[in-house]
Amino acid sequence: MKKWIGSALIYLLLVVGGYSAYSFYAGEDVSQGDEGSHEEHQEEEAHSEEEEHGEHEEEDHAGGHGDHEGESSSSEVQADVKLDGEEMTITLTDVEDNPMDSLEVNHEKLMHLIVISEDLEVFKHLHPEKVSAGVFTAKADLEEGMYQAFVDIKPSELEYVNEPHPVVVGEHGGHEDNHVHLEPKTEWTKVQGDYTVTLDVNNFSVKENVVLSFEIKGAEPEDYLGALGHVVVVDEGLDEFIHVHPREGEDPVFEAHFSKHGMYKLWAEFKLDGKVYAFPYVLEITE
Repeated sequence: MKKWIGSALIYLLLVVGGYSAYSFYAGEDVSQGDEGSHEEHQEEEAHSEEEEHGEHEEEDHAGGHGDHEGESSSSEVQADVKLDGEEMTITLTDVEDNPMDSLEVNHEKLMHLIVISEDLEVFKHLHPEKVSAGVFTAKADLEEGMYQAFVDIKPSELEYVNEPHPVVVGEHGGHEDNHVHLEPKTEWTKVQGDYTVTLDVNNFSVKENVVLSFEIKGAEPEDYLGALGHVVVVDEGLDEFIHVHPREGEDPVFEAHFSKHGMYKLWAEFKLDGKVYAFPYVLEITE
């Protein structure tokens, strides 16, 4: 009896030990198999992420490249402005220094020349006449001082950036910093002769278009260069130039977009009883 019990115990121990050994080795194999699958899964995920990242990089590069090409970073037309006595000569050339002679008529003229004094007190809107291919001249009766000239043209095919061109008259020190610093104004009604013009501004933000509405008393605005009026705007440093025309309709209402906040001066030009007047205003554009 004792021998039978002992044999049974030995058999039971052998069975339990064998099962434990099997479980250990089988578990080790399964664990190694899972680790291998996990590593392969990680490699597949990494490869997939690299491919997806590469695709995004190509898309972003393509989109950014397209946007970059759509922006005008430099002008394909160069304007040279020179003053000899009272005659101002404007010469237009392309990037290869050839005469640029392909212009569209813009508000009844091929060229509008805006000349503004450095102290922002003198404003002249001239219309140079073409004398040869790419060359225009205009009479400019300017007193001694420093000015900036803006050549406003519309080339038929080439890109054009309107930039300021310094003009020195007399012995004025061209290296001195004579730019003024404008102060905000709250007076929106201006009087010249028998005419009163009041400006209404709907907002002073760079985030949306600024609507400029004018109420004119004393006369009805007449057609001037194909419009009811013209508005020219510059910042106080004479770096930014804006030239806008009124909306279609019977009222002198304009829209302008400002790219940065700061102080600006504008001149609203209207033809009243056969004569052109420029009414000046100061705006502060905020964020």
